[in-house]
Amino acid sequence: MGLFQKIHLKTNKQQVSTQLQLRFLQRLSRVLSNGYSLLSALETLRWDKTLHTITNPIIADLKSGLSIDQSLEKLRFNEFITTYLFFAKEYGDLESSIKKCVDIYEERIRYQQKLTQVIRYPIILLIVFSFVFFFIQQSVIPNILLLFQNSHQKLSAITFSVFISSVIYYSFITLMLLIILTKWLWKRFKSKFPISSQIKIYTTIPIYRSFLKLNTSYQFSTHMSSLLRTGLSLKDVLIIISKQTKLPILSHYATIIADGLNQGIHAADIVLELPLMKAQLAEIFQKNINTNTLQKDLEIYAIFLTDELNKRILKSITYIQPIFFMALGLVIICIYLSLILPMYHYMETI
Repeated sequence: MGLFQKIHLKTNKQQVSTQLQLRFLQRLSRVLSNGYSLLSALETLRWDKTLHTITNPIIADLKSGLSIDQSLEKLRFNEFITTYLFFAKEYGDLESSIKKCVDIYEERIRYQQKLTQVIRYPIILLIVFSFVFFFIQQSVIPNILLLFQNSHQKLSAITFSVFISSVIYYSFITLMLLIILTKWLWKRFKSKFPISSQIKIYTTIPIYRSFLKLNTSYQFSTHMSSLLRTGLSLKDVLIIISKQTKLPILSHYATIIADGLNQGIHAADIVLELPLMKAQLAEIFQKNINTNTLQKDLEIYAIFLTDELNKRILKSITYIQPIFFMALGLVIICIYLSLILPMYHYMETI
């Protein structure tokens, strides 16, 4: 028992690797599809020794009264997985939910791997170029300036080229560092801002705003359609979504829509006023009074949003290398001109 507690504590401190999370979900989905209950399925997963540190704590948590999403949250599983399983618990279709969760999570991992492959070479190139750039600035350029110190025209051309290359290079590096620092600070302190203020900040970031709008609309459509499928009324579904804390934007918007409905405002008019919701959602609410047709339309719309999200992510990834190489190419051209042109003029005077 003492050994089990040590294993449990160690698992809580260290996040489970992405691949191990995916493997666990795949195995669990496969076993559940054969008619096993959740606890029985987890017992069979104990046969895989690599999953012991996951299955043992989950079985203990379930027996103590926790839900599957709460247990996975304790094990520091990806937030997307715990959120998806939280809603699965509400509409009671765990098997199909885990299968769907696996498919989407696999897609996310594939995009992460593709992004890693895309940025790996530029980062290595940037590190190597940084050493070369500093060497040229500290050693080569001063000697060239000394050589042409009597020629003010050539000296100014060299100085201008060095200045332009430095501005481009250091601006690029500063921008990258600012993005990393801003992301870290926001992750650390965003909980101090109310969700309404967070949304206002998000809407001021052009590219991120577009992705967040798509993602929020997708989450709303997916979870609304899944909960409506259970036979709940629209207001009951909105109450469930508003009470969850895993997706604060969705919770905030569900509360606004529910309050608006209580005041007699049509759902379509409320959705139109929400900055991180697609206008098509308002059209879906406008034409659907029956919850069955609303559920079907939201489910189909979620599929369309998934395709659009995937296309935009792939398109954004393909832009990374060209932008990086263009910036680096401009720096290299400026350095090349600052080194070659003075030498060319010098050779003409010989």
